[in-house]
Amino acid sequence: HRVLAAVGYRLGFYASLIIASATLLLLALSPGFALFVALRLAQGVCGAFVFVGGAALLMASGSRSTGLGVYFGGVGLGIVLSTLILPVMSSWQNGWLLLGVLSLLLTSVSFLALPRLREPPTHVISMAGSLKGVTLALVVYCLYGAGYIGYMTFVGAGLTVPLGRVWVILGVGAALNGYLWGPVVERLGGVLALRLIVACLVVASLYPLLVNLPYLSAFLFGVSFLGVITAITSLFRERLPATAWPRAMGLSTAVFALGQAIGPSLSGLAGEVLAGAAGALWSDTALLVAALIVALVSRDRRLKLHDRANVRP
Repeated sequence: HRVLAAVGYRLGFYASLIIASATLLLLALSPGFALFVALRLAQGVCGAFVFVGGAALLMASGSRSTGLGVYFGGVGLGIVLSTLILPVMSSWQNGWLLLGVLSLLLTSVSFLALPRLREPPTHVISMAGSLKGVTLALVVYCLYGAGYIGYMTFVGAGLTVPLGRVWVILGVGAALNGYLWGPVVERLGGVLALRLIVACLVVASLYPLLVNLPYLSAFLFGVSFLGVITAITSLFRERLPATAWPRAMGLSTAVFALGQAIGPSLSGLAGEVLAGAAGALWSDTALLVAALIVALVSRDRRLKLHDRANVRP
């Protein structure tokens, strides 16, 4: 948030998109291991700027939950494209090259939105800018990050169906996130929608469902896992003044990333101690259940409209 606020959200957002695309192209050059890791690190940093900056720009420009859901649903499009493209490539280098070219093309399309994007308001240090009202939501977000990434890591273990189909179905579901969950979030509000979406994730992650109905599990999970992000973003809009939205997005992305970092390790440890892949996947469900429990104890409390307006020093 501080970097984006310093350079300008629009500049930081589009610069990060271009740099991330360039790093994809550079991976096609078969760099040594150290450079490969450095490029992947750069992609992660740029991805955070895109994630935070894009959402903050949409919120400042008046986009509602459906629009935010469509934005986050781009992840699903990426899952589908990469799953369909990579198997037909003659080499993994060509795969990186094509993904980089596609990324640049899609980045060029995103410039069509530039004239309509407004800079988020500058954060003002005051009590009205406190993030105290979303503390439990951040805990939910961290637990969700740990649980969902564990499922994504171990979903292919033990499945007898073609894994490519599972990823395409999951990606299609993710791309539909905004259209399916956006209206629900707008109608129910961030807290109630968050509870409902996490509950759907718990059901989708259940090991018996994954084993017996893998395509249904993948679709339900794909539809729902980005819905959490849509609901959390809406919750920020409801509970915080506009000046605190960008900082909330930045901090939430940090705790989300923390969950993603520790989730696979916890799931892997559970798999080692318990019953292999089944144990790993059950531990992911347990993390999502923990997220649901925290979401259930969070009160549905919203700021009044005039309280969300920009705050004076």
